[in-house]
Amino acid sequence: MAPCLSIAVSTLGVEQGLRMEAEYLSPVLRDLRGVAYEGVLTSAEKASSCLSRVVLVATGGTEETITSLAEKSRIIYLLYIEEYNSLPAVIEAAGYLRASGRNFFVEKLQGSEHVRSILQRLELLEKTLGRLKSARLGLVGEVSPWLVYSRVDPLTLRERVGAELVEISLEELVKVFNSTRNVAVPKELVARALEVRIPGAELEKAYRLYLALMKIVEERRLDGLTVKCFDIIKELDTTACLALSLLNTNGFPAACEGDVPLLVSMLLGEWATGQPAFMANPAIIREDSVLFTHCTAPLTSTYSLMTHFESGRGVGIRVDYPAGEKVTIFRVNPGLDTIRIFAGTIVDAPWSERHCRTQVRVKISQPKIILEKSIGNHYALILGDHLQELSILASLLGLNLEIY
Repeated sequence: MAPCLSIAVSTLGVEQGLRMEAEYLSPVLRDLRGVAYEGVLTSAEKASSCLSRVVLVATGGTEETITSLAEKSRIIYLLYIEEYNSLPAVIEAAGYLRASGRNFFVEKLQGSEHVRSILQRLELLEKTLGRLKSARLGLVGEVSPWLVYSRVDPLTLRERVGAELVEISLEELVKVFNSTRNVAVPKELVARALEVRIPGAELEKAYRLYLALMKIVEERRLDGLTVKCFDIIKELDTTACLALSLLNTNGFPAACEGDVPLLVSMLLGEWATGQPAFMANPAIIREDSVLFTHCTAPLTSTYSLMTHFESGRGVGIRVDYPAGEKVTIFRVNPGLDTIRIFAGTIVDAPWSERHCRTQVRVKISQPKIILEKSIGNHYALILGDHLQELSILASLLGLNLEIY
């Protein structure tokens, strides 16, 4: 799979198309070997079908070419210029595409680097789609009993995103944990912490669990996992918070409580953006903001090593997400046919002993949707504005899209 790229021109505008090719695309095509370049087109007759497509609209009179190319694409980017009646053609074509329910984006062409960045983004999203089709997702110790809604049938998982659910017993994890010896906690992990409120023995057990999960990941060839973590406290007298934190920090999607829909959400976000995701509970919902909390989070900022909130045992992670940063918050529903996305900004909030250790207050639009139209408890949070990437990926997967 590779994004398609072309220049749309009228029959009278071929020379203008060739000039744009030399100015904007020559440096891009030298570097991006995976792009399917289809040249300067006066019609879509010879164009291939593509998942994603970028079209530089060089002249007016290209409306039929644009709409025909869109019909051969799941996603189409239209890049216009402020000359040669390019914009009027895009406006007319955009009206048709919107009325016909096509997935499209329109931007003013800013130069060759602009084209390169879009193609790189689309290439990453197509690779993400390919990875999903062969992904093996580990469910360690079943789904937590309180997740009465956040459950996915393995057949639905296979049919909707192509991934396979690999069920792993808690007994297998305990066996691997007990066979993991001579554990040395990395000195850097402790040295970088702002505060360490736990004894070394507790930290060693939690890190030992991380190594045990890593062994299972390797042996079972997993691409992501979710753990019935509260049972681990009873069985091993430690928590999975540190293990899941380190996994996500290192780019491996890992979720708590056996929440498979949230694990799928984390895969989509982490693979589409290259950023680690924070799996969180909406703990407080206000008129304009939500406090998201959990005892595990990727180590994307300053952090402290504490105990787990509910049990007071093991290791819980407090990560200090910086106020003012833009974030993207999202979740797929258990039917894996809808994704809900919020774009927000982190705002200051006092830290409380009455919530899980990592606490992030985010200003978003329509926060009460989370409660009034619930699609499940946990949400994934990623630093940065990634609304466009997730929207494109949703379209490639055929997901209904809710944006707030």
